[in-house]
Amino acid sequence: MNSMQSLSRLFVATCFIIGSAGAASAQTIGSNLAQFNVLGNNQITLTGPNPVQPLVVNVAGTSPGITLTLTNAQANTFHANDIVAQNGQAEGLQLWNDLLAPAGANPTIVLAAATMPPNIPAIGALLAGPTLITAAANMSNTNSATTITGVPGSIVIFQVATAMTMTDHDVILAGGILPANVFYRVVQAATVINNDAQTRSFPGTIVNNTGAQDIAITVSGAGSLNIGRFASLQGNVTVTQSGPGILSFTIPAGADTVGDSISCSPGYFYPSPATGRTGTFAYCMASPGRVRINVYNVIGDLASKIEDQKQAGNQLSTMDTSRLAPGVYLYIVERDYGNGNIVRSGVKKFVVKH
Repeated sequence: MNSMQSLSRLFVATCFIIGSAGAASAQTIGSNLAQFNVLGNNQITLTGPNPVQPLVVNVAGTSPGITLTLTNAQANTFHANDIVAQNGQAEGLQLWNDLLAPAGANPTIVLAAATMPPNIPAIGALLAGPTLITAAANMSNTNSATTITGVPGSIVIFQVATAMTMTDHDVILAGGILPANVFYRVVQAATVINNDAQTRSFPGTIVNNTGAQDIAITVSGAGSLNIGRFASLQGNVTVTQSGPGILSFTIPAGADTVGDSISCSPGYFYPSPATGRTGTFAYCMASPGRVRINVYNVIGDLASKIEDQKQAGNQLSTMDTSRLAPGVYLYIVERDYGNGNIVRSGVKKFVVKH
């Protein structure tokens, strides 16, 4: 990964406290929609920085359009208005409707300002049902961060009445909440930009559905961006990687439905602080593949590395932490499923004490 010095930044973030979602929630990614990283209406445009470092999207699709424009980029699988893309659009519309008024939702948190605010009061860890966060107009953040904290069954839905623009904004998931359980229901255009040297994440599913409004994802600086899944039901999708920063997906194409993925570990390290000889990385593989775990100190130097072949499901990898000096360490889990489908986690941290 480029510019590892960016890993040393502090995790300064605002905090949402999220309740636990009930098993009966209607927020389910259909089996066709789950196959896509990117789904558009008429056209998808993918642009990478150069032929040596192409932008790679594992699965993309359009319906009813059939246009895929590639510049220094590749889509390993492209569904051009075939039955999978058509069904994916139908499931996207169903998801769009489900996200408007989900059954059993907790009382809605209404954003007073047009940004993800610095604080939201705790609503209790045992409440069932999705948490709704509603922006009456645009939702726009620049050079800030948000931590969403919840258990694996928590579901969070951002409902944006007009457009969403996130510029150099970091969304950090904590406490076990899954990327597959975070949604952005955006009426108009949705834009996510990372244009400096910091590594950021924007996990979750973005879906918009108003006449020809587009979704645009841009990585133009040295910092990398881990994003989720996005579907524009009536507009185009543009993904641009123009700098050395790497764009990767936190939700693999072909992932389980939201309901099924709750049993899959979101990834963590224990114990933290580590005081003995052994520390354990817990993570989940969507399918059999090779896992690489790189551990860095706070100035970006590689401190340890694990590489192994793993099967699908929850997995564990151990490391001798007695060889690490006391301090804070950052790590990235990279899952290589083959055929160019590489999924990198967000930056996580743990502490070593002797």
